Amino acid sequence: MPDYPPFISIGDWLDSIKMSQYKNQFLAAGFTTLDSVSTMSIEDIRRIGVSLIGHQRRMVSSIQSLRLQFLTVQHNGFHN
Repeated sequence: MPDYPPFISIGDWLDSIKMSQYKNQFLAAGFTTLDSVSTMSIEDIRRIGVSLIGHQRRMVSSIQSLRLQFLTVQHNGFHN
């Protein structure tokens, strides 16, 4: 199982980007893992109730970083 430091939970990730107030919305919408969050679009973010543009942008930026991190781990760690 790959390790994705420093984030081990949705709560940790949201804390790291100062958006912990949205934790319940993420969980209620079924985004319970970092892998699921990494697939989110701006529309998904709006749909779960993040209406402030600055907050949306911060999340999108961080999600893009998560995607890159996941791709790097997959590329470097999962050779057949």
